[in-house]
Amino acid sequence: MDFATVASIQRSLLDNISGDGVGAAGTVIEGKQPLFSPSAEAELYLLATNFLLYVALIIITTLIAKVYFPESLDPSLRAHASVDVPEPVKVEYRRKSLSDDDEEEDEEDARLLEMAELKAQSGNNVSSPRRRSAFGVDFEFDQKTTPKLLVLKRLLFCCLMLNMTFVTWGVLQERMLTRRYPRITGEYFTYSYALVFSNRFWTLLLATALLFLLQPQRSKSVIIYEYSFPSVSNLLSSWSQYEALRYVSFPATTLFKSFKLAPVMLMGKLLGNKEYPQYDYVVALVIGGGIALFMSSTDDLHFGYDAYGEKEEHTLTGIMLLCLYLLFDSFTGQWQSKMFTRHKDLSLLEMLFATSAFSTVLSLITLVHTKELWPALDFVVRHQEIHLHFFLFSICSTIGQLVIFYTIKNFGAVVFALIMTVRVLVSIAISCVLYGHNVTSTGFLGMALVVGAVLYRIKRKSEGEKLLRWAGIDDDKAPELVNEWHEHLDM
Repeated sequence: MDFATVASIQRSLLDNISGDGVGAAGTVIEGKQPLFSPSAEAELYLLATNFLLYVALIIITTLIAKVYFPESLDPSLRAHASVDVPEPVKVEYRRKSLSDDDEEEDEEDARLLEMAELKAQSGNNVSSPRRRSAFGVDFEFDQKTTPKLLVLKRLLFCCLMLNMTFVTWGVLQERMLTRRYPRITGEYFTYSYALVFSNRFWTLLLATALLFLLQPQRSKSVIIYEYSFPSVSNLLSSWSQYEALRYVSFPATTLFKSFKLAPVMLMGKLLGNKEYPQYDYVVALVIGGGIALFMSSTDDLHFGYDAYGEKEEHTLTGIMLLCLYLLFDSFTGQWQSKMFTRHKDLSLLEMLFATSAFSTVLSLITLVHTKELWPALDFVVRHQEIHLHFFLFSICSTIGQLVIFYTIKNFGAVVFALIMTVRVLVSIAISCVLYGHNVTSTGFLGMALVVGAVLYRIKRKSEGEKLLRWAGIDDDKAPELVNEWHEHLDM
């Protein structure tokens, strides 16, 4: 889609209606300069039309569900319909103790006693829990039976996998969206929603496989359209960050995401009336100042030019898109945390599956609606180099999310935050080496301020706690896991 053309058409229509502000030749009269550049107008226009499309689709889906699947909108009907249906297996990720037969029998007796008590309270609606691990890998350690050397090896595995997957994902993202196919003389891949669809589709496949293998208990209280809200915000946040790479470089985009703390606190106040410590506000201000220093002083980050080296009328298009990314992404995490708080029987796998399913369908419809589906497919068919990039890009995204879940569950939020902070530095360094971004001394100072503020916040959050949480995060702390997930994830 030619954004400049769309914007010029919209502006000409407004000029014809208003009749002032622009001369006959299309020149801007002094004092009547438009608020947004053509590129910014086009991006906002596309964002608004897609958002309205999603709202219409959600309303239509809800109406269809009300007629044909009323139990999906009424938990009471769902409960009555499932009285005689066996419950799915309850999943526990902890390793079973293998010390001796007596211990196994005692554990089994305790589980049976717990099951009997739950049956007495809920009217025989609880099935016998069964332990199971996905792909033969335990998702959570038992601190009493797992040697610390083995735990440290798995911690090293998490560090390597998180850095490998997300650094590779970032390198491929910059290659696909800001470089030509073939190199130097080719054309640019401009279909951001195609990348969003690819990521969400592979995540849906992963979630489906995990649901089939682990069979977590399905929530009986969630109403189907509740999943659509985080799905839409997640779609728009991903699209915004991909589009932002047209106007600012990857190092600036990566560092700017560290400012996610500010909109997260804003959404926490609005959606959950949460309270935050004073140091969070100070950290947010320091991060903002560091990002401003980095982006204003780096040689490669003149805002008057986009990623393709072409002059732009407005210098804040990329900043606007990154702010929209932070806003939508913070809403996603806070809304999901609110759902876990409201629905105690909701599992992380069910949330991942439902949001991925909604996002996959909505992104595919968007590609059709914007007439980008066939051009994107044609581009991929004509350029063989992008085949491997597309595949690795989606695989890294999918595996990375699984490793995030594994790391937070076993080692807690502090270790995960430290690993992801290192990942940001490694991503920026590799991007500068591979794609020739030059960072000035002032830029390094800004980056040091951001990293220092992030590390200080991690230190304050972990006061009074061990660095390694051998027992990990319990299942009843899903909101905490989701918050950490979205605070450090930038997909």
